[in-house]
Amino acid sequence: MRTAATVLLGTTIALSALQTPAVRSVDERVLREYAGVYRWDANAFVYLQMWDEFTGFGKPRQLVAFDESGEVRTLYPTDRDQFFAGPGMALSTAVESRIEFQRDGTGKIVSLMWRREGAAPRTARLVEIEKREDVRFSSRDVQLAGTLISPAKIARHPAIILVHGSGAENREYMLPWARFLIRHGMAILGYDKRGVGGSTGDWNTASFDDLAGDVVAAFEYLKTRSDIDPAHIGVLGISQAGWIMPLAAVRAKDLAFLISISGAGVPAAETTIDQARNELTMTGMPPQSVDEIVGLLKLQYEFARTGKGWDEYAAAREKVVAKMGPAPDTVPGTPDHPYWQFIRRLYFYDPVPTLRQLQTPTLALWGELDNNILAEKNKAAWEAALEAGGNRDYTLRILPKASHAQWEAKTGSNAETKSLQRFVPVYFTTIQDWLAKRIPGFGAPR
Repeated sequence: MRTAATVLLGTTIALSALQTPAVRSVDERVLREYAGVYRWDANAFVYLQMWDEFTGFGKPRQLVAFDESGEVRTLYPTDRDQFFAGPGMALSTAVESRIEFQRDGTGKIVSLMWRREGAAPRTARLVEIEKREDVRFSSRDVQLAGTLISPAKIARHPAIILVHGSGAENREYMLPWARFLIRHGMAILGYDKRGVGGSTGDWNTASFDDLAGDVVAAFEYLKTRSDIDPAHIGVLGISQAGWIMPLAAVRAKDLAFLISISGAGVPAAETTIDQARNELTMTGMPPQSVDEIVGLLKLQYEFARTGKGWDEYAAAREKVVAKMGPAPDTVPGTPDHPYWQFIRRLYFYDPVPTLRQLQTPTLALWGELDNNILAEKNKAAWEAALEAGGNRDYTLRILPKASHAQWEAKTGSNAETKSLQRFVPVYFTTIQDWLAKRIPGFGAPR
C-alpha cells in the first residue's frame, strides 16, 4: 500500500530561503472546492479535507492534506489556486512546499502540483473513487446528521462507524484515522456529535450511555441499507470513544469489530490527573508546583464524587490561584458551578465492568508517548478485563514513538503537535492487516 511512502510529503529537506508569503483569509466554502482525493500514482493517494484540529472548535477550519504515507500538512492560501505548506503539520512560519492547483477549460480543478525544495515537482490528479451521501438517523429524540462515504464501485460494502473523542467534533473530524480504508472496499459513516453541525441535542449534557446509544443508532441505520454488508459493520474511535464503543458493542452484540485508538481502561478522573502531571512537567514547571496542581485536582474530584471536602478544596484552589493566576472554569470557584455536573456525569465512569462483558473482536492501540492515556497502564487494564471476560479475539498494541493522536512524536506533549509531521506509518498497516484477517475480501485496493 505504501511503496511510495518515502517520496511523498515527509522527505526531510532544507527549508525555503524565500520570505514566507502572507496567508490569505479565504472563506471555508472556497477552500472546500479543493477538497477531495488526489492520486500520485496507481497506489499512492493524498486526501484533502477541511479540519479544525489545529485551530480549535468554533474557529474557521483549515484545508489539510493527509497523505497515505502518514504525512500531514496544512495548506495555507496565498492566491487563487496557490498554497504553501510549512515543515510541520500546522506551521506557517516557514515554507517547505508550494502547492498549485490546475483547472480544465471549464474551470474545474483537475490536479495539484506539489513543489518541494530539493525535489522534483510531483503531480496528483483529482480522482472520483468515492461516493458521498448525506444521511440522517434518530437516536431516541435526537436527530443525528452525517455523511456516508463509500467506494465508487457498486457492491455491498463492510462499514466503519467513526466514534468521536471529547469535544464538539463534527462528521469530518475522525476521517483522517480511517479514510485510507475506503479504497480497500470499506464504507465509512461519520456523523456530527449531538449539538454540532446538523445534529440536534447537546453533547455537553450527554452521558457515555447516551453517546453509546448514538453509536448503536448509527449501527441500526447502516443495517437497513442495501449497499452495506450488515455482517461486517464495526466501529473505530479515538480517546473518549474508548469508553463509549465498548458500551455500544455490549448493547449491539452483532457489531462485527471494534478498533480503539488511545482508549482508556481507567476512569476519566485518573487520566486527567495523568495528563496534568505529564504536561506540566514537560513545560518545565517546578515539581512542587506540579504537585500542588495535581493535589488540587484530586481534591476537586473527591468533592465532586462525595460532596465532601469543599473547604479543603477551596483553600488549595486559593493557594494555587494566588501563585499562578486566575483558574479556568474547569476548576470551579463555587460549589454550584455547572461544571461540577459535567464532572459527575463522566469522570467517575469505570470502564472495567463493560470491558469484561465485551465479546466483540477488538483491536486496541496506544501511543508509546501518549501523555494522557498512559500506554502501559491502560493496555494492562484492557488486557486484564478482556481476559477475565473471556473475549476470544483481541489484539492490544503499543505503537512506538506515537502520541495520543498517533502522530510520530518526540515527547508526546501538546506543545510539539503543530511541528510534528506525520502519523506513525505502522498505524495504517496495523489496522489494515488486522481487518484483512477478519473481513473476507478486504485488503486489496479496489
